[in-house]
Amino acid sequence: MKTVCYTVVLQSQLGPRAGELLLQEDTTAVSGELRLLGRRNRFSGSVLQSGKYLISGALRSRVDKEPYDAIFTVRQGRLAGGLVTRHGCWDLTGVEAPEPPRRAEQG
Repeated sequence: MKTVCYTVVLQSQLGPRAGELLLQEDTTAVSGELRLLGRRNRFSGSVLQSGKYLISGALRSRVDKEPYDAIFTVRQGRLAGGLVTRHGCWDLTGVEAPEPPRRAEQG
C-alpha cells in the first residue's frame, strides 16, 4: 500500500481552509483522512485511473457534518480537484508534503 501526504487548501463557502490530505492507495481502492479545522475526517473511494481518484466522506466541524463526494487528480506532486457538497462545489488544491522523518523503532 502506498501512502502520500499532501498539504491542501479547500476553497469553502467560508473562505480558504488549509489542511492535509493523507492518501493511502491500493491497486483499485483508496482511503485516508482529510485534516481540516483541527478535525480528522476519514474517507474512502476508488482509483479511477492512474493519478485520478473518486472519494466520499464527511467534513466535521463543531456544529455540523457536511457529506461530500470528491474527484481529484495528482500529477507531478500536485493535487487538483473539488468537493461536491449540498452547499455547492469547493475547489481543493495541494502539493505533496515532504516525507516526515521516520521514528526510531523501539524494541
